[in-house]
Amino acid sequence: MRNKLILISIFILAFFLRFYQLGSNPPSLDWDEAALGYNAYSILQTARDEYGNFLPLTFRSFGDYKPPLYVYLSVLPVKIFGLNEVAVRFPSALFGALSVVVGYFLIKKLFSGKNNLFFLTFTLLFAVSPWHIQFSRIAFEANVALFFYICGVWLFLKSLNKPIFSFLSLLSFGLSLYTYHSPRLVIPALFAGLILIFIKKIKENYKWYLTAFFLFLIFVSPILLQLKSATGARFGSVTILNADERLGESIKNAQSDIKNGDYFGSLMHNRRIIFGRDILSGYIDHFNFNFLFLNGDAANRHHAVGMGMLYLWDLPFILIGLYLLAKSWGKFSLVVLYWFLVAPLASSLTKATPHAVRALLYLPTYQIFVALGISEIIKLYKSGSFSGGRNFSLKNNILLSVICLLFSANILYYLHSYYIHTPKAYADAWQYGYKEVISEVAKIESEYKKVVMTYQYDQPYIFYLFYRQIDPVWYQSQWGGGEVLRDTRAFGIYEFRKINWNNDSQERNILLVGTPKEIPENPVGLIKNIYFPDGSVAFRVVAR
Repeated sequence: MRNKLILISIFILAFFLRFYQLGSNPPSLDWDEAALGYNAYSILQTARDEYGNFLPLTFRSFGDYKPPLYVYLSVLPVKIFGLNEVAVRFPSALFGALSVVVGYFLIKKLFSGKNNLFFLTFTLLFAVSPWHIQFSRIAFEANVALFFYICGVWLFLKSLNKPIFSFLSLLSFGLSLYTYHSPRLVIPALFAGLILIFIKKIKENYKWYLTAFFLFLIFVSPILLQLKSATGARFGSVTILNADERLGESIKNAQSDIKNGDYFGSLMHNRRIIFGRDILSGYIDHFNFNFLFLNGDAANRHHAVGMGMLYLWDLPFILIGLYLLAKSWGKFSLVVLYWFLVAPLASSLTKATPHAVRALLYLPTYQIFVALGISEIIKLYKSGSFSGGRNFSLKNNILLSVICLLFSANILYYLHSYYIHTPKAYADAWQYGYKEVISEVAKIESEYKKVVMTYQYDQPYIFYLFYRQIDPVWYQSQWGGGEVLRDTRAFGIYEFRKINWNNDSQERNILLVGTPKEIPENPVGLIKNIYFPDGSVAFRVVAR
């Protein structure tokens, strides 16, 4: 009974950490969140996306072609809560908390011989994981994809004894494919490993697995058909496997080598070697100490101030856990190790590595390693190994107390950083100020023939659509058709582009909304400054 109460308390903590101040921290929606929310609103109102496409299976958005499931999961929250921050982030927070719950059942399946302390330790570690909390509080499709990925592995393991669960496992993996791009590369690799590890069991029930896989292929066939269109376009925009970008210098060197008769040199400049080196470099980047334990990746939206993706005190226990897992070398241990090794594959093929979002499928392997390490230390402590016998010394009790204190201090440091410092320090990364400036402009826009809003912070039009709750029917007829341009939009009296002060300030009866880089301090006609939480100017609103 005591263990059940502790487990329930951990689940409650997981929900609390993911829902507390959900609408106000992070301090603003970013452009992807606003796009997901507005497209959900458009589907709710018209059954069409912002471009007028009927119930699409990929959302064109900014030309990045978002997978569809997060948008459709957001429709009901938007209906219930309205078009706001809470509604947009609700699916991620909910599935993030549920991932902790499913993670508990997964770990019990993987390590059935362990005691309750191990299971509770793992669940607590997953509940307070800074990496997982960060993306459970943002409308990031990767977090929901992770939930279905974890479910898929758990249900597959259950299918080894009850083959009927193979259908649910592949359904869950299929839903992950419909949620985010990374699983589309990682899941096939995971399948290959699971088949090799459990080939004997699969052969015994091959009819079940073949039928389930056939239905899976039917279910994901729309994704397969998109490989050369929407999915291919997205992959082409982020991948390092771009011949035009990567091979120019290599081709020149190879041609020079051939001209000089240096055929070994031309072999070394072969594109396969160039790409292979880049992929390996991207893969190794995800084991970067700075990324994991100190500062996270380059995007400030992906981590708290002064925090990596994991707690610093995780490190020794990760190493112990990895050693113990490799030493045991059972089938289920092999599943965890293989999961860990394939998780960054998709991210390794893209630019800007390491990347916390694209490598989110790591979770919860790191928490498994830490739980194993902690369990081993506790086991040694209880056996008296640290003191040479079962009469525990005062020194060892003090040591354990200090370790627990450091754990608690690290968690409190993270929570303090996340809730107090990060919203101020990283507000610009969240495009803070659009909500405020759009509200101000709405009060006076009717007095002007044109409103020009800067593109300096990227995709301002979607914030206008979102915060003004523009009628999707109207916008579907106004967006203009044709190619989606990243840095300019225009509809109604609004133009969304960068401000050219020397030219734009000469116009009359116009409202300019720009940044301090574009509009000088205290210009004639200044109506209002919009400030970041740290007091610096985000926008200037000027009438000409």
